[in-house]
Amino acid sequence: MRPRNGMVSSTPDIHFLLAFVADLELEVDRLRKQGQFVRHAAREAVRQVREICEAQQPATDAGSFVVAVKQSVDELAAVMRDLHEGPGYDPTRDQVVAIALRPLAEQVFRWQQRMVGAPLALLELELESEHLEWFPARLRHILDNLFSNALKYRDQTRADVRVKLALRLVPLGYELCVSDNGVGLRRDTGTDTFDLFFRTTPAASGGPGVGLAVVKLLVEQSGGTLTLDSIEDRGTTFVAVLPRFDIDDFLS
Repeated sequence: MRPRNGMVSSTPDIHFLLAFVADLELEVDRLRKQGQFVRHAAREAVRQVREICEAQQPATDAGSFVVAVKQSVDELAAVMRDLHEGPGYDPTRDQVVAIALRPLAEQVFRWQQRMVGAPLALLELELESEHLEWFPARLRHILDNLFSNALKYRDQTRADVRVKLALRLVPLGYELCVSDNGVGLRRDTGTDTFDLFFRTTPAASGGPGVGLAVVKLLVEQSGGTLTLDSIEDRGTTFVAVLPRFDIDDFLS
């Protein structure tokens, strides 16, 4: 397998192995967090239904009772629907397939809204193409971490929290741009953002900051580049340039 520019690294097997291992590490972490959230959502749905049953008398107020129960059930059903992965998604196989970007981005964004607790945040999509040929698991992890970063560092004083995903077709691949109107980075942060375990907040506020470092690894070991531009109190923009791979080469 090689990018369509025909350039092959002197150690392609090592590079793709590193990206593949990082992909699996992120998949394990994603499924762990997802499982925790699903259990929490199920407990919340049961708690809400129980409270509704205790607070109302179905015989005298059947209409509002059914509506309230249906709302709790619908919320849980939406969570369960988003557990479904799109065609070709298999993190145990390093494969290139045609990916429908819009439904993937919307699904990943909804999950991050739930995980971060930002239900009112808006996702804007500006796509020159609805599809791209790339690694589905790897692309999902890139979007997962970039959306997570945008929502975690949103400006909570703003009424309009926006995250924008743009896709441009470039001569040798794809340019993915994720931008937000969040708090941005301090002027003295620089490229430390991509360092393993770097955090912009105290360590006590969460786990190790490995997400962006692994995203950079996934992009670069796939032959691409990841850069950022951030202005304090204005927002952050990540630009990932991904090489386009030839599926025929990959299958042969």
